[in-house]
Amino acid sequence: MKRVEILGLSTMPEIKSGDKLGEIIVGCAEDEAGGIKERDIIIVTSKVVSKAENRVITLSEIKPSKKALRLSRKTGKAASKIQLILDEGQEIVAMIPLSGLAEKYVIRSTKRPDQARQLLDKESCILVTRDRDGRVHTYDGGIDSSNHPEGVVSLPPFDPDRSAREIRDEIKRLTDKEVAVLIADTEIVPFGSIDLVIGCSGIEPITKRFGEPDRFGKPKFGGMDIIAYELTAAAALLFGQTNEGIPVAIIRGLDYAPNDKENVLNTLVVDRHQLRRAIGSAIKATANIGDFKDRMLSWVLRLIC
Repeated sequence: MKRVEILGLSTMPEIKSGDKLGEIIVGCAEDEAGGIKERDIIIVTSKVVSKAENRVITLSEIKPSKKALRLSRKTGKAASKIQLILDEGQEIVAMIPLSGLAEKYVIRSTKRPDQARQLLDKESCILVTRDRDGRVHTYDGGIDSSNHPEGVVSLPPFDPDRSAREIRDEIKRLTDKEVAVLIADTEIVPFGSIDLVIGCSGIEPITKRFGEPDRFGKPKFGGMDIIAYELTAAAALLFGQTNEGIPVAIIRGLDYAPNDKENVLNTLVVDRHQLRRAIGSAIKATANIGDFKDRMLSWVLRLIC
């Protein structure tokens, strides 16, 4: 029997600027998971990395520029948040309004419609952005206000791959164990959300098995699994999205390919013009295929690409 375990670290303290995440993770793993084991995969939410790296901002301290004020009037998004996106060197590539069909879908998907309505009234749209390294953020540039005091937000880690590498190096120094580290962030996808990887170290992000024989000896059209995404999505079963209080998970028992050279940035982020051409061609080829959800996905992709 094959088995993979997901162990959520629930004793992680409230992270503050300057905290050494590797050291804290090792201590919590000793208390909850029998310590760090060889080839463990450590999944860390981006928010605790941002806190440790002092990427927390009070919105009242932000002075919006004329451009931010103009975009705020057009979109209904807070000018201070737009200014943060611009200050981070991100490009706003699309605006997805939350009124109409999206609003109705959200209301149908909650057990607390009154609170959902308050959120929708406060947030009139979602901004899709692309950062300086080519990463696409599907929700307001990765700026996160959840589980922060009112008026306080966290920015995504400046270099998530470097952050993952530093946590991994610290764990190696303290335990002499080789592990992989992935940093997860929540992104919006059609009709929901999912935790995706934004930084990793010590693991091959995509399996390289395209064309290998299947059980009947035929070359398989597949085998390029984005294992990094699969791992962060699995860890999100424990992270949750509200008040679960589990910011770090250990995935144990998976036979993965270690890799010190490849990370998210050089593997999953491609040239933006090539990406636009490739997705644009796919959208045109399938524009008249499928039901409403398929066409809605095509519309969102058109906005992003």
